[in-house]
Order: sequence, then structure tokens, then C-alpha cells
Amino acid sequence: MAALETLRDVTVELLVRATRGISDGSLLNADTGRTDTRARLDDWAGVLSLYAGENESSSVRATA
Repeated sequence: MAALETLRDVTVELLVRATRGISDGSLLNADTGRTDTRARLDDWAGVLSLYAGENESSSVRATA
């Protein structure tokens, strides 16, 4: 009976460690993804600002 309890305790400990590792890895991946996305959005904002003058001056009007 003691052997089953020991096996159960070890199994639970391994499961907890594995789950914690997966969760930590997922959080790290999410943080990295947010950082990459923010950097790309900032890059595009800089590029789009170069063309803002051109887009504002050439307006197209449609009449029916």
C-alpha cells in the first residue's frame, strides 16, 4: 500500500512539474509573440507615415 502511495506522489509531482513547464513555456512564447507583433506594427506605422502626404493629396471622388 505504501508503494502505491509513493508511486502516486511521484506521478503527481511529475505531472505538476510538466504542467508548470508547459505553462511557463506558453507564457514565454506569448510574450515573445506580443513583442514581435508590437515591433512589426511600429515598423509599419513608420512606413505608412511616409505615404500619408501622398494619400491625403490625391483624393478620389465618385458621383452617381
